[in-house]
Amino acid sequence: VFKRVRDFVRVSNLLEAQVTVMTPFPGTPLYVRLRDEGRLLEERFWDRCTLFDVTYRPKQMSIEDLEAGLRWLFAELYSDAEFVRRRRAYMDIHKQLRREMNTGEPR
Repeated sequence: VFKRVRDFVRVSNLLEAQVTVMTPFPGTPLYVRLRDEGRLLEERFWDRCTLFDVTYRPKQMSIEDLEAGLRWLFAELYSDAEFVRRRRAYMDIHKQLRREMNTGEPR
């Protein structure tokens, strides 16, 4: 799933992307569902609702795999080289749109 997210960000030409951990905030339907499934790591964890801390047991991977995958994804998406690549792609799109506005011709 982590490679799919990285690839989506790349092909969609997003300038910015923010990736966080799914967080079951207390009082939400997600919290109730994960609590009822016995998947919350702690019943009370407001101090861990950072969007970067894992607070539940994933269904199809271990907590360690989720954390490692997210660290890999963060390194992939937030490297200097990747930011430069996204910025160049964005600027290319912006230049093309400006040309179209000035000439009246579509891409």
